[in-house]
Amino acid sequence: MRKQKVLFLCTQNSARSQMAEGLLRHLAGERFEVRSAGLEATDEVHPCAVEAMREVGIDISGQHPKGLSTYMGKMSFNYLIIVCARAEERCPKTFPGVGTTFSWTFEDPRRDEDLPYDSMLERFRAVRDQIELRMRGWLERPEEELKRLREERERRERLEAEEREHEASEAAVGGPLGAQEHDPFRRA
Repeated sequence: MRKQKVLFLCTQNSARSQMAEGLLRHLAGERFEVRSAGLEATDEVHPCAVEAMREVGIDISGQHPKGLSTYMGKMSFNYLIIVCARAEERCPKTFPGVGTTFSWTFEDPRRDEDLPYDSMLERFRAVRDQIELRMRGWLERPEEELKRLREERERRERLEAEEREHEASEAAVGGPLGAQEHDPFRRA
């Protein structure tokens, strides 16, 4: 059986997407080829991400942040899973070479970098556990459900595109009915 390809995406590829990559590889590496990337990749995986994953028996110390350009246009993916709101806001709705895009936004555990290490680590643990819970639910969904969700998303995107086209055509003709204000006494 050919492995499905998954790309986890966040802003810096130093925390959430790195933990998600390690978790999926650990939980279902036989089913998936897993990668992660960031829109603005940092230099290293956050030490708290490495420690939080080590605590559950997953070693991500050998993983390194990568930019999205590392993969886009060079690899195709069955699934793109966006794990942070900033990346979701900045990403196009569709990517070339991506089958299905999911949005699993999790709070940034790196916020407030001035926190003591133990408090920061607690945040990473909480996000790690949220990612794992979401991932386990996703892994348990039958393929038919994933197909239904993909078709539903595609239908919603088509409707949104049609509505944008309709609004643009209304604006071009001067209003919802194409009526333009006409003043018979005004000189042209």
